[in-house]
Parts: sequence; C-alpha cells; structure tokens
Amino acid sequence: MTYHRISARGRHLFVPYNGKIADITHADTNKHTLDLAAALGETRTIIAVILNVARIAGTGDFRVYPNEGAKFLYIEMWNQSDFVVIASNSQRLQYNQTVANDDFDLYCLGYVVET
Repeated sequence: MTYHRISARGRHLFVPYNGKIADITHADTNKHTLDLAAALGETRTIIAVILNVARIAGTGDFRVYPNEGAKFLYIEMWNQSDFVVIASNSQRLQYNQTVANDDFDLYCLGYVVET
C-alpha cells in the first residue's frame, strides 16, 4: 500500500521496503553515518526511515540520532520499529554503538521521500 501526503513542502511518498541495509561493526563508540540513498538505492530525497535492528554479537545497544541531533534514540531489538527523521538534505543516518566491536544488522521497513 502506498500513502501520499500533501504538505507545504510538497508531496511525500511512503516507500515500503523490507530488507537489511547495513551490517554495522565498529572498533569504537563514536558517531558514524550511513548513506541511506546508497543503501536503499534511492534517487529521491529521503526524509524519514522506519528502522529495526538485530544484534548479531555483543552486549551493547545501537543508538540513532534523529536529525543528527544530540539526543539519541535506542532502536529496540526486533520487537519494535522506530520512525527516524533524517537531517534536512543529508540523505544519511547518524548512529553509534555503545560497545566497541559489537555487530548489528540494520533493517529498513520503509521510508518517506519527497517527490
């Protein structure tokens, strides 16, 4: 099912997606970014994503930063999907892991683009 919304900024389109977009393992707990346009193969401007994460190995948590802000959002392990707003014109998701060398698989359940 496709949803359309008309707003002052223009037309938005929800794109259903059900797949893994990244395997994330870093040797640090610093913030990193994921290029969503490349990960999703999307040419339109992505403004939000619905995410889910699976911990493959480790004990820490996976955090994302909506709008690349200072406040983070924990993405629950498989029992919850979170809607994350992307920083304007960035096409990227900012994230970190709380324990170095943990391994996470990041899944997208859908995203919103400007048309």
